[in-house]
Amino acid sequence: MNIKKLEASLFELTKSEQYHQGHDPLTLSERYKNIQKINYQDRSMYLFTFNSLFENKYVIVNKESRFTFIPEHIHTVIEFIYVYSGKCTQTIDGKKVFMEQGDICMLDTNVPHSIAYLNEEDIIISIEIRKEYLTQGFLNRLGDNGIINSFLLNSLSSNAKHDQYLLFKKQEDNQIHTIIQNILCEHYEPIFCSDKVIDAYMILLFCEILRKYKNQQMNEKKNKNHLMSILNYIEDHCFTTSLQDTADVFGFTPQYLSSYIKKGTGKSFKELIILQRMCQACFYLSNTEMPIYEIANKVGYDNLGFFYKKFEAIYKMTPQKYRELKYDSLL
Repeated sequence: MNIKKLEASLFELTKSEQYHQGHDPLTLSERYKNIQKINYQDRSMYLFTFNSLFENKYVIVNKESRFTFIPEHIHTVIEFIYVYSGKCTQTIDGKKVFMEQGDICMLDTNVPHSIAYLNEEDIIISIEIRKEYLTQGFLNRLGDNGIINSFLLNSLSSNAKHDQYLLFKKQEDNQIHTIIQNILCEHYEPIFCSDKVIDAYMILLFCEILRKYKNQQMNEKKNKNHLMSILNYIEDHCFTTSLQDTADVFGFTPQYLSSYIKKGTGKSFKELIILQRMCQACFYLSNTEMPIYEIANKVGYDNLGFFYKKFEAIYKMTPQKYRELKYDSLL
């Protein structure tokens, strides 16, 4: 499918949209009769699970129906909401969030939100992904890219507090729009290996979001957020620095720095040092034929058993298995 055909398809009226055009704007579709309502945070709302749609899939792509609204709900999956055309007003946990063409919002699980009435020009694309897809797929594939990426990924993983969302305004480079278009083309006219192609585009999409989030955090001054600077420092000095040294660099006491890091990342200073060293190990496993015992020594571990234990705790596989999977992915 080419872009011209895609855009024509997106603006065609679906059966759902035809239904809503003929009914009161406040009338919900019949499908809501089969969706569970729950009491969450002392409010009644719908629970979207997408179970029937996720059979043999990790990713669902959908165009939201126009001429209606989406009532407050939470879901058990991670969701991207992209404004392909027009605009969109969400209410996220009681706060109004205005989105325009090119904006993208990433919602974690269990975030109460609703979408206001969509007009004819409002083309809103939602992409739902299972948590397992994020934690197993992305963490393994991006495992050698440093503790900052790991922190950002883990902030939306199964171990984090799930009450957050990220909003990115349209950028001049328009990379996200191009990626979304390619995903939609594969979705609307699936051919051989379309699921694999969508999977690849999802990696590109998430990497773009990681880049924008990292830059946004680095440029954020109003809350004096030092966390990214500290993580950058740990990345660069993971073989030589100590808690005391790092605290001295940033003008903190060791006790305060330890608490600050734990609160911001969910990990201790020592755990971040280990994680960054393991990221370095992943790089050597993926890009060299260096023996594993030599890699362990190179990243600061004379005790090979300790290295294996820590590696398997993070990546849920042995270093040899990680190397084999990386090698197979290149074939």
